Amino acid sequence: MKSTALLLSGSFAILCLTAFGLRAQETPPAANPAPVFRPELQLSAEDRAILTAFVGHASAFPGKQTVEGLKAKCPDIFAWIDFRALNCLNIAYELTGDPIYLDQLRDAFRLYRQTMSTGPDEYLSWYGSPTPPRIPKDNPNVQIDEIQMNFRAIGLLARWIELARSNPAYAEANAATIKEYLALMEEHLYPKWDARGFYHDLGNKGGAYGGLDYPLEGRVTLSFEKLSIMVDGLLALHRVTDNPLYLRRALALGAWFKNNLSLKDGHYEWMSWCPAGKWDVSPDKPDAWKTSWIAPDPNSEWYVTALSIALNFYQHGLLFTDEDLQRFVKTQKERCWNGDLENPVYRTVGGVSGADNKYVKGRFLSFQIAHYDPVLTQLAFHGLHEAEVRANASSEWKGGINAQDYVREKYLLHDRIQKQPQPYRKIGERFLADPENRAYHERLFFEVREPGATTPLKPSEAGW
Repeated sequence: MKSTALLLSGSFAILCLTAFGLRAQETPPAANPAPVFRPELQLSAEDRAILTAFVGHASAFPGKQTVEGLKAKCPDIFAWIDFRALNCLNIAYELTGDPIYLDQLRDAFRLYRQTMSTGPDEYLSWYGSPTPPRIPKDNPNVQIDEIQMNFRAIGLLARWIELARSNPAYAEANAATIKEYLALMEEHLYPKWDARGFYHDLGNKGGAYGGLDYPLEGRVTLSFEKLSIMVDGLLALHRVTDNPLYLRRALALGAWFKNNLSLKDGHYEWMSWCPAGKWDVSPDKPDAWKTSWIAPDPNSEWYVTALSIALNFYQHGLLFTDEDLQRFVKTQKERCWNGDLENPVYRTVGGVSGADNKYVKGRFLSFQIAHYDPVLTQLAFHGLHEAEVRANASSEWKGGINAQDYVREKYLLHDRIQKQPQPYRKIGERFLADPENRAYHERLFFEVREPGATTPLKPSEAGW
């Protein structure tokens, strides 16, 4: 069902990092003036060292890119390396308030814009070869447009606009760029997936995207870690446009996730992928799914991003309640961790560790949920894991691109969430103030009761 190529784990991660100029070993950040951090962050000397290295990595990335080099990359790389690297510049601005980092992102994105072209349906995108595991044997030269890349770009550009507008003088000076980005997102990156038939409306159960690569067929419903990228981008796009279309679409994806939660002993569990319709049935085996397995997320990054669907909506005051939050906290605290701060062992939501199953990999720990429990805060941001972040600060990958979630959650959001657990609640309230939006939300909203969802392991169990 999933390719490790999409998740930058295992051997493919090493291939990607080395092939495109990012290595996991220590590399010094580019020589830039030392960043001046916002005084309200109240940083220790150790914090400053972590963040100075992070900002240095962020600033160094754009200078390594060329139009020729970008054209040689497969689209997946933009989703999992390039656009996440560029997002570090958004975070650098949040840490410092220095618009030089917004400038660097804007200037770097010009290169990416130059590599865009129109496909057979006249929508702009970054066309290229699929990752090796997804190249069709009967069409090895196919050029595809990849859905995750597009929604990752939406999240990147919408956040840049959000931050640019937080500085009125900067927004005025960059009004043309803001207009350009909005047009790119609203006229190309978002609408083409509906026009191509990649979205499945699931009625009161919400909705889901199916398929990764246009124009290839095989529209299998996407797993939750992939749908989380769409949710993230759509919420950001709504915040900069106030267009309810995008929040409604995000809510549909969130409702699909909620409809697939199992409730056991006060905590939630879920499968990495769940079938949504008859398009998921194997054409060769009528009582089998197109996917090869159904199980809880075996990769920790998938768990963290799937969980982010619920947490992002909770922080907007939508779809997920305080009771839902506490159930997810219990999943993280009691199901996915052994409770030992000094010698932590991590497990899937199914309670399986790497020692139990060789396919289970990574640290099943969400920095985003750590805000909502003091023990999880200690686990995520202090002690053993904090020391690891310090040790990895000079690594372009571990101290840069892959550190951004830790950096943003600990230094930018933790204190804010302690004061207001739902930092985007006003946005949700404004959305619900419209009667049509409120009715849409009410149609999708429900309380999960035990036992919750049971995922059909084969089509004959689906009841369709």
